[in-house]
Amino acid sequence: MKAISLRWRLLLGAAVWIGLALVALGLLMVQLFRTHVEASTELDLNASLNRLVAQIDPAGLAAFEQPLSDPRYDLPYGGLYWQVEDVQRGEVIRSPSLFDFVLAPDAAADAALQTLPGPAETDLLALSRQVSIEDRPFRVTIAEDSAEIDQAIRGFASETAIALALGWLALLLAAVLQVRLGLAPLQRIRRGLKDVQAGRTETLQGFFPPEVDPLVAQVNTMLAEQRASLEFARARASDLAHGLRTPLSALQATADRLRKLGDAEEAQAVEELCEAMTDRIEYQLRLTQLRLRSDAGAASTSMARPIEQAISVLRKTSRGEVLHWEIDCPDNIEVRLDQHDLIELIGVLLENAVRHAGTRVRASGRRIPGQAVLSIADDGPGMTPAQMKTAQSRGVRHDETGSGAGLGLAIAADIARINGGSLEVAASDLGGIEVVVTLPLAS
Repeated sequence: MKAISLRWRLLLGAAVWIGLALVALGLLMVQLFRTHVEASTELDLNASLNRLVAQIDPAGLAAFEQPLSDPRYDLPYGGLYWQVEDVQRGEVIRSPSLFDFVLAPDAAADAALQTLPGPAETDLLALSRQVSIEDRPFRVTIAEDSAEIDQAIRGFASETAIALALGWLALLLAAVLQVRLGLAPLQRIRRGLKDVQAGRTETLQGFFPPEVDPLVAQVNTMLAEQRASLEFARARASDLAHGLRTPLSALQATADRLRKLGDAEEAQAVEELCEAMTDRIEYQLRLTQLRLRSDAGAASTSMARPIEQAISVLRKTSRGEVLHWEIDCPDNIEVRLDQHDLIELIGVLLENAVRHAGTRVRASGRRIPGQAVLSIADDGPGMTPAQMKTAQSRGVRHDETGSGAGLGLAIAADIARINGGSLEVAASDLGGIEVVVTLPLAS
């Protein structure tokens, strides 16, 4: 399972938390608006109720006339309603807007805003108060349809949601810019490591924020230590080569003395042993240097130029000058491989092809997605399927007529494998074998 990148984690976190904060803010704003509207409505109802109380005649409700001027009190179900009840006599007078509906206020909520059922199955915000005029109790109720208030609250909530959504987008854009700026040093470190891997620089260069500067310093220290270890290992490999060549030279001299003494069979055995040991030592030293170079980071190298250089050298040999050479490799194929490794790889494969070719050798290169393919083919005697399977094995020789220790394809396979590629041996359409090497393209 692929991990989510740090950028997406930060952006998703910002989007979620900003969204939750704005939703909570929106709910709070709607609630505050509702509270404000209800408080304003209560003030208006209280003022209307006071005017209504001021017009009550203690003699009776029969003379009660148009106490409030708003025309909605006169329209059936007009949205504004009042009702006055003579508690002692049981007389009730209502505004024309109530038509035949009687309000039933809660006496326990005296002088407090309450919700009552209204005409036409509506809900009302009502204010009810019991007053005493000349020792006669009256209950005065005034109400307003809550639908208009609810509509105003819904309109406010809708507009607030749109505004908060735009605010969420603006804050998310700010978060994107913040994350981009905040992660920019890490992107520079990433590009710097690619430059180091490609061989363009040896250390991470530039100025970095204090938060990541210790990391950059530590990486540069590790790179410096790696270069020092590489140089030390190369020096030790060179010393080892010189140290082993001296006893091998002594063994060769011993073989020469044996031959002069007439023991040609023992001399031949010692010479063959010296030759095998020399080949093995050279192979291991070359392999060690390849691994060190690969661990240090591969450069970007053109594939076409080493092919042309190797062929130009081989054409000057006795075998190479009589062969027909075919080259088909574009100049724009860059592989992620050290130049010396690529030259040795191509040289080993071409030398092997020259050794076995009849009249033709073909070298070609092409691109496939993310990789480059190098193909070396000849028209020699070829190999059996069983021999192709073991052709990359160290020390295995399928041509006993020539010299060598059978390490050519093994070295080429190691170079390809150490640098992230592969090598395959197959039958060639020219009649011999075709060695196909797949290498990673340069960044």
